[in-house]
Amino acid sequence: MHLISTKSLLLTLSYFALWCTGPLLLVDQGNWWGLPVWFWFSCLFAPLLLIFSLILMIKSTYHD
Repeated sequence: MHLISTKSLLLTLSYFALWCTGPLLLVDQGNWWGLPVWFWFSCLFAPLLLIFSLILMIKSTYHD
């Protein structure tokens, strides 16, 4: 159970860091399909990266 809590905390903190750095680092990058690049990174790509990381962690934990 301790391992699950550590992984959950790690994923949550990494998502928060990605979400916060999007507007800070990509504010001057312009727009892409009518939305700022930081929006695409913070609100779309960061959650997808989190989900992909979670899938990889689950597969490595429950590997047959």
